Amino acid sequence: MSLKLTIPAKLFNLGCLAALLFTTSAMAADVMVHDAWVRAMPPSARALPLYLTLHNGADTPVALTAITSADGRVELHQSVHQGGSIKMQRVEQIDIAPHAMVSLAPIGLHGMIMAMSRVPAEGESLQFTAHFDDGSERQIEAKVIKGPAADASGASGHEHHH
Repeated sequence: MSLKLTIPAKLFNLGCLAALLFTTSAMAADVMVHDAWVRAMPPSARALPLYLTLHNGADTPVALTAITSADGRVELHQSVHQGGSIKMQRVEQIDIAPHAMVSLAPIGLHGMIMAMSRVPAEGESLQFTAHFDDGSERQIEAKVIKGPAADASGASGHEHHH
């Protein structure tokens, strides 16, 4: 003897939609952003570096595909050693392995804020949105400081110029 349960189609579709929404919000919650800061530069600067740490708490990889801001255009860059000097190379995305952390730090991966309407002063905070390949976003607040010195960013404090 077998029992046959039937679920009305509308209820089934609603359950599937709820499961999808729950899964999407769980994915978005798995990426955390820590220790964001922007290097303070003179008012004549044409670009400012953005540094932060990304932590992927998920069981699947995720990639940072863009950072946006009302304060200027942000490009993802990587420092590359070539012929005795350091050059900047644009990257399309920054991959973060499952349960891994990636630091955007001086002389490494970083964001570059360009086409700014003005150069922010030391002590100001700038707002950014990090965009990931799974469709999730993270809001970021980054303080403008001279350098990491003894702060919690974990960055090395090396000078960085474009």
